[in-house]
Amino acid sequence: MSYISFDGLADRFADQIYGGMKGRLRQALLTQLYSAHLHADLQQPLQVLDVGGGLGQMSAWLLAGGHHVDYFDVSAEMVERVQASLATDIEAGRCQVQQASVLDFTPAQPYDLVVLHAVLEWLEQPKNTLARAMHWVKPGGVLGVMAYNRHMLAMRNLMRGTLAKVRDNQLGGDGRGLTPISPLDPADVKAQLEAGGYTVISQAGIRTFSDLTEPTVLSWYDEADVLAMERQLCEQAPYRDLGRYVLFLARREH
Repeated sequence: MSYISFDGLADRFADQIYGGMKGRLRQALLTQLYSAHLHADLQQPLQVLDVGGGLGQMSAWLLAGGHHVDYFDVSAEMVERVQASLATDIEAGRCQVQQASVLDFTPAQPYDLVVLHAVLEWLEQPKNTLARAMHWVKPGGVLGVMAYNRHMLAMRNLMRGTLAKVRDNQLGGDGRGLTPISPLDPADVKAQLEAGGYTVISQAGIRTFSDLTEPTVLSWYDEADVLAMERQLCEQAPYRDLGRYVLFLARREH
């Protein structure tokens, strides 16, 4: 299989990714970064494509801001959940939801904003899909790419005693759990965007230190303090390069 679907894993995905502080930090950081760097863009209604949108958190946030969103995901379970959670917007014609694979999806027209979060790392050939997605954005529009950071994954393996995985370059998961099969080097993602005519507006780490902190130590902190520190560090080098994910907001110049 050339990609991983979350059919059969939707409950585990929802619980482990969005059911606790990690998910809340992720979403809060994303919306803050989009709001800060795309403030002028977001003041007008945008045509948005949410690629492999999962449980639809970004779609819901963008719809609340008055934008029109086309959502798709390869997982029938995810699509069913989003159809229920966004039913009002779907009925009002503000949102379209469909089941589709990113490998063969072709949009009818380019979009003002394309959101490509936590998708590439679940593909066997992520660079090919990023190349296709870069054509789905209008000139002057923005592509938001969030990729699972292989540097953070390597660091966690080293800290947990699985040095051999790093030494042997065997960092990818086996497709049966929540470790992506193709973690990415952020430098490669940035280089591909820039070579394809994009200007990077922002590069930010999503959860730069909290995923490396021992759970006991993390429990000493208030969640608001963790979020404040994550916000302070997320766009600063070298912390941004240690994020569990790295977010690129990039504008298509031509």
